[in-house]
Amino acid sequence: MQFLTQNIFRFSFFILTACFFLVSKSAFAETPEQGFSKTIEEVLSNSCLRRNKFGIQIVSLKDNSSLFSQNSSRQYIPASNMKLLTSAAALRVLGPDYQFVTSLYSPGRIKGDVLSGDLYIKGSGDPKLVTEQLWRMALQVRNLPLTRIAGDIVADESFFDDRQRGRFGKALAGIEAYNAPLGALSFNFNTVEVLVSPAKTVGKPPVVVVEPDVGYVRVDNRAKTLAFGKRGRLIVNRFPGEGYDTITITGSVSKDRARSHYFVNITNPPLYAAMVFKDYLRRAGVVVDGTARRGVTPLLALEVTDFTSEPLSLALRGLNKFSNNFLAEQILKTMGAHVAGNPGTTKKGLAVIKKYLNSLGFDSSQFRIFDGSGLSRRNEISADLVVAVLKDMEGDWGVFPEFLDSLAVMGVDGSVQDRLAQTEEARRIRVKTGTLNFTSSLSGYVQSADGEHFAFSILMNDLKCSNGRAKKIQDRIVKELLNFKRGTKTSNLADHSESEE
Repeated sequence: MQFLTQNIFRFSFFILTACFFLVSKSAFAETPEQGFSKTIEEVLSNSCLRRNKFGIQIVSLKDNSSLFSQNSSRQYIPASNMKLLTSAAALRVLGPDYQFVTSLYSPGRIKGDVLSGDLYIKGSGDPKLVTEQLWRMALQVRNLPLTRIAGDIVADESFFDDRQRGRFGKALAGIEAYNAPLGALSFNFNTVEVLVSPAKTVGKPPVVVVEPDVGYVRVDNRAKTLAFGKRGRLIVNRFPGEGYDTITITGSVSKDRARSHYFVNITNPPLYAAMVFKDYLRRAGVVVDGTARRGVTPLLALEVTDFTSEPLSLALRGLNKFSNNFLAEQILKTMGAHVAGNPGTTKKGLAVIKKYLNSLGFDSSQFRIFDGSGLSRRNEISADLVVAVLKDMEGDWGVFPEFLDSLAVMGVDGSVQDRLAQTEEARRIRVKTGTLNFTSSLSGYVQSADGEHFAFSILMNDLKCSNGRAKKIQDRIVKELLNFKRGTKTSNLADHSESEE
């Protein structure tokens, strides 16, 4: 009997000990949230990153809780993540359906199919007035109908101030397309395309084609064609003149080299646009007696016709998916004119963004902004601020579909077309990139494996490695977020729905 009692006691002790062990193990088991944080901390320990030179914030849009945060309130250079602020403010102030209007005026009279007087083309900042749109405008004039303009084509850019650059300084005023000057009347992003092909004969200059070829650009071709297999180097440059720009082609090109394409910005946007418009009128069958020049529309001039742009929402797709600096700065000045009156200026536009950020609870000590595109290294914002903008957009479905549609789809299009391209479900990541020397950013939205929606921002400065390595770190973070599960299925759509009776 005593033996049986002892065995029962030992068995009971064993059972109690096992239960205690299981309960203790369960109590101290790593949660999915803790596991995620541990993984991200390991990723951020990469030698590429300088200590305290990066900020990251990941917030659930279901309950506004932070899944991971490090240095999130500190201010860093955002690079092109600045465009998220510009886009959000534009959607708030101008609205997704806002359209730019380019108008034609004349102080002269129309008799029959002849306009006796100058024709003024007045811009309102349309950042996407391109070949197709200007050609359609020329056809509108022809179909009034007009067959002759007894006067000049006059470009009016008074809707903006005359400052062609943002506040990021003259140091960036190169010939690259992303450094194109601003203007209320701008055409083809204020760039021309230069195409260079090797000549058929060795020693001869290569064949150079400029599009559009309307006389605004003059070509100084000093390059030579080399024999097959010879290494050559072409140098394309642009120099301003009085009423024209000169593009120089120097160096050499091998006969077996494919045709080269260069996009070069121009220095006189309104005159360039007026010259192209005059040429398009000629092609449409409208004779222009005079020349193309700059001027301001007279007060008593009457509107002849106008052309309305595509909605702002479509312009934002080019702005964010492909990080177009020109679009950002044009929209910034347009916001300034819309809120504070003509002329639109960078300063007025920045005041609009600042007011928007104030409405989100951030005072002027918590950010510094100097442009709308992010080219300036003087811009400083925090990951918390970027996430607040993302949350504000997601909370208003009057603008959120257009805002989300403007972001690049990971592995599919825009500036992230080649990132995580082999990752299943990468389409559930929508982002805006940002890149300057030793600076890399990535912010946007992710839908996790169990359907939860997150807003995140990663701002990296003073990198000790290439931007390519920094992007791999960012990709690892968003991939972990993409695969994250809390353990129970979550659906943001259900949170916004209402039961029906």
